[in-house]
Amino acid sequence: MLTLYFNTIPELARVLGMLGNEQRLAILRSISSEEKYAREIAEELGISRPLVNIYLKQLEKLGLVEATSRTSEEPPYLRRYYRAVPFELVVNLEMIERLRRS
Repeated sequence: MLTLYFNTIPELARVLGMLGNEQRLAILRSISSEEKYAREIAEELGISRPLVNIYLKQLEKLGLVEATSRTSEEPPYLRRYYRAVPFELVVNLEMIERLRRS
């Protein structure tokens, strides 16, 4: 399980901002127990595929999502499958007090 740690207030604020978005949370929920490719996620959630791709890249950059590319016999022939990485985020006043301002 991935445990998220932060050194600065901006780092924490960035992650909280990412996780504070309902669509990003819905994507994480969608791929929490089963890996899917972007079009599947977009159709399931009713979100545009370009936006799903943007959110997946953001979540992948944070380490909350992992992706693997696979070939398919149907178009698109190369699909990138995503799955959520189990993680833990604990935020409390003591942890916030230890953060640097920048």
